[in-house]
Amino acid sequence: MSDWKERLKADPLPWLLEPDNPSVRYFALTDLLERAPQDPEAQATRDTIPNSPIVQTICAGQRRDGAWIGSDFYIPKGLATFWRLTVLGELGLTLPDNRALMRAACEFMFWNQGKDGCFRRMRRQEGKPVREHASVPCTQARIVRALIQLGYGEDPRTKRAMGWLVATQRDDGAWLCRGSNPRYGCLRATIDYVRAMELYPAMRQNPATQRAAHFVAAQILESKMGRFHVSDAWTIFEYPYFNYSLIPTLLALLRLGMSADHPTIATGIRYLLERQRDDGAWNLDHAPRAPADLGRVGEPNKWLTLDALKVVKASGDGTVRS
Repeated sequence: MSDWKERLKADPLPWLLEPDNPSVRYFALTDLLERAPQDPEAQATRDTIPNSPIVQTICAGQRRDGAWIGSDFYIPKGLATFWRLTVLGELGLTLPDNRALMRAACEFMFWNQGKDGCFRRMRRQEGKPVREHASVPCTQARIVRALIQLGYGEDPRTKRAMGWLVATQRDDGAWLCRGSNPRYGCLRATIDYVRAMELYPAMRQNPATQRAAHFVAAQILESKMGRFHVSDAWTIFEYPYFNYSLIPTLLALLRLGMSADHPTIATGIRYLLERQRDDGAWNLDHAPRAPADLGRVGEPNKWLTLDALKVVKASGDGTVRS
């Protein structure tokens, strides 16, 4: 086994490579085994993702305008268009896989974008739809991440959305969301920004991204997260990552070039390894409301295990594939 695998209690790769979950299998092949996307086995696996049962479940009921469930992209939480695109991006679905479906969904999201690049929800006032003035940086960052994943990273509208985030960042590297303490900012929004920029090489070394990464790194496993409006949730492993969790945070920081020897990052990695089961997998602690079944609480979860292995690999050899 390579050096990074020697840190594991057991090797779960054979489990992740099983054909029942083509998304996990594809990313295990490319991110962990470093197969090129054009590798015949990787390509054959990727070709099955659009027709996999989980993708079909999430995409069911899409309207002609590209949206799902109501006119608001955010409500109902966990089920509306915003949430579905968030999950579809993580599954490895991109624009070429289903051009009509993905283009319609992303165009619906862009319809909710203002000239300044900010995505804002529609509210009904006196029976008429009105664009709200308030902005939500965490939602903005997650929309940007999904758009990058779905093939819209170079679209001028996505770049405008990134520009809005950079322009609204505080000097300490964080953002301020509704309900967060102005004194401390919103950690969740900052994590969401970091996770978006990990996917966009041109922004990884941008000063705004590096400020955000250092802000996040300083808070890993901090026990008093309530002041950041996210409660004390570092040790709760959930999927999908609708709130925030240690695993995707560590992966984003390592992808942005932060050292695995950074004190808080090293502490987080040690905790992650402690949580590994004897069979090599990681259990799901919490399953937020989502448009599809992505795992049962208390049972080993392929998604968490895949991302946990990415973290261990990144910390073991210092590299993570883009």
